[in-house]
Amino acid sequence: MESIVKWAGLAVTLSAVAAYGLFIQIDWPHRPLTEVDRQQAQGDFIELDQGRLHYRWDGPTEGPVVVMVHGFSTPLFIFEQNVAALADAGYRVLRYDHFGRGWSDRPRRAYSADFYDQTLLGLLDGLGLTQPVRLVGLSMGGLIASEFTARHPDRVDRLFLFVPAGLDLEGARDGLAWTLLRWPVIGDTIWRFRWRRMLVSDPQYTADAALPAGNRLAGDPTRQMQFRGYGPALLSTLRHMPMSGQDAVFQRLSRTGIPILSVFGDADATIALSSADKMAAHLPEADIRIVEQAGHGLNYQNHETVNPWLVDWARN
Repeated sequence: MESIVKWAGLAVTLSAVAAYGLFIQIDWPHRPLTEVDRQQAQGDFIELDQGRLHYRWDGPTEGPVVVMVHGFSTPLFIFEQNVAALADAGYRVLRYDHFGRGWSDRPRRAYSADFYDQTLLGLLDGLGLTQPVRLVGLSMGGLIASEFTARHPDRVDRLFLFVPAGLDLEGARDGLAWTLLRWPVIGDTIWRFRWRRMLVSDPQYTADAALPAGNRLAGDPTRQMQFRGYGPALLSTLRHMPMSGQDAVFQRLSRTGIPILSVFGDADATIALSSADKMAAHLPEADIRIVEQAGHGLNYQNHETVNPWLVDWARN
């Protein structure tokens, strides 16, 4: 009898663990992203090895191409104010939603530097963009764009970086909570019940409320959160795409000789201002500028300041 109770208890425990694992894996209560949902998207889709990627063109069809790479959590509409300035100046602007964000698929993969590099390369090849492009990266997208340029210098004409990740971050990223996020099950559990609150309370978004309408984010970042796979994609990125200490990327980038302009904000709560000094040391030929009293969303919150720099960079 004791043996039966023991095995029954073990069976119940294993069943509970399996059920909880399934609960984590299916990302309940979020629903799948469907073709009906995608009909709301502005832009087009391309089938890559990793899945269907959402992208959008703006500006005159014959204009020089500028490709824009967004950051960790907010999809392509984060560039709306910058795209308007580039399109008005005659540029053909391509932007896309990273896998796991916006209207793109949410594959269960390791969202690593290789993954993001293959995505951007696949998009350019899939659209027949074989000539060097002007490349813009924002935050994590700045690290992706820098890595891409270092790996494929023949595909990039010049590089513009808004508050790029990869060097120093504000706040502790090596404490207990961040360590636990990297652990299976425990990390998934913490992230599952915390990620939405963490993102919605991000200082970048909360600062928007005090700004004029034209300086606010031109889209709802919470809309993508209703679809299954968004949270796990972000967690996979945190686990496989280091956002600091990537000095070697910028050292390799310096050897390409490609012109670089990088912009930082001195009130950025995400990217430490010390990143500007490190970048200057790694890229002595780069044009590095600091916007006073600007935060992590300076590309749109301070677009009156940075857009003229962006357009001039594209022209020169």
